[in-house]
Amino acid sequence: MPKVSVTDNMRNHQLWVSSSLVNSTMASITRGQRALHAHFQPWTHSRFHSHLRPQLLPISAQSQLFSTSAPSQQSRQPSPSPPPATTVSVPSKSEINAPISTHPAPIATPSPLPTSAGTADKLKRYIEFGRAYVTFYKTGLKNVYRNYRASLPLRRKLGLPAYIPLSPPRTSTHNNNRSAPSITQESKLGRAQFQLVRRSARDVRRMIPFTLILIVCGEFTPLIVPIFGSAITPATCRVPSQVEKERVAATARKLAALDVFVAGDKDRSVHLLKAGGAEQLALLAGRFADPVWVADAGSADVLRASAVFGLVKRHDKTAGESLAGLIYRPRLARYVEYLAIDDGMIRMGGGVKAMNAIEVRIAVEERGGVDVSYGTQDQKRTEELERRWLEQWLAVRGNSSKSKKQKKKKRERNS
Repeated sequence: MPKVSVTDNMRNHQLWVSSSLVNSTMASITRGQRALHAHFQPWTHSRFHSHLRPQLLPISAQSQLFSTSAPSQQSRQPSPSPPPATTVSVPSKSEINAPISTHPAPIATPSPLPTSAGTADKLKRYIEFGRAYVTFYKTGLKNVYRNYRASLPLRRKLGLPAYIPLSPPRTSTHNNNRSAPSITQESKLGRAQFQLVRRSARDVRRMIPFTLILIVCGEFTPLIVPIFGSAITPATCRVPSQVEKERVAATARKLAALDVFVAGDKDRSVHLLKAGGAEQLALLAGRFADPVWVADAGSADVLRASAVFGLVKRHDKTAGESLAGLIYRPRLARYVEYLAIDDGMIRMGGGVKAMNAIEVRIAVEERGGVDVSYGTQDQKRTEELERRWLEQWLAVRGNSSKSKKQKKKKRERNS
């Protein structure tokens, strides 16, 4: 009879507990949703009980929640039923784009009301709007769970603990060869696999607090989420308006940090503030993303680089410089190592041309290019700018690596 180790029993038990937690959570949310709907049922009218075919619409919580303009009253539609359960398959090593389940799902919201709509109609639409969000959030939480389950075999390949959601890479040192061990370790995976591991771990860490808020608040969760922002919201549960708000905040944070960086040295050019400019790109890719620079930079510059990459909320944090060596420099070093790994995987996976538009935008924003296409309304033009910027980043980082290798060989010959 085959022997079953204690470790296997513990892992199977933990997976069973995790699955039970997700199922019970979704059941609780559904019960709360039905109870709230029943409470407001007297306000509704029988003519609204017919089910219309839902259509997917772009949303903005602030602009659509209390909107009262629409072509006709018949165009209103209730929120759709939850999508059927799906599984997340592990991508192959040759794939460069992360699974679509790591992104937010589409969301359907009821159409705006006519100006003549009464109080009861507005209240019913408000409830339907909340139910659409709850459906969206539940789908996002299910994807978090499925993504993490799919990432478990990949985590074992990297030597990461299966049930502690640590994001790769985890090792860092401060020397010219600091990234070599981790890059060798991560080379076991393709980019799609690597991003699945990293993003699923990030979202799992936010899953419990967000789930608790969803259970307690139900349809009113969209009103609570903006208070906490992305700190507790998994990426799969972020609505377009929240994503755009965070992009604007990241742009302001980056410009504030660069403005102080330029003002701190009279030899630094104001052209560093120009979004998408060659000088700014050279600064981000050639210095802020250079592990040697991170190891030698002053505490203030470490905080500014961290703000540009979105690792801190402010570049002028209280006691930030005194904590730079203990917290922010190691954090920036790990992030720079991650960017080096991702750069290499993009090159190995076919380059920027092999990436879809969503992955290109994420990659650009992760590298501090959050404002590259700022103010551009045309979607095609936006994608062109972001692809060009990412290609230039890879070129700068590639030239920087070659230059360092040549200098190293020259030193070895002279010694």
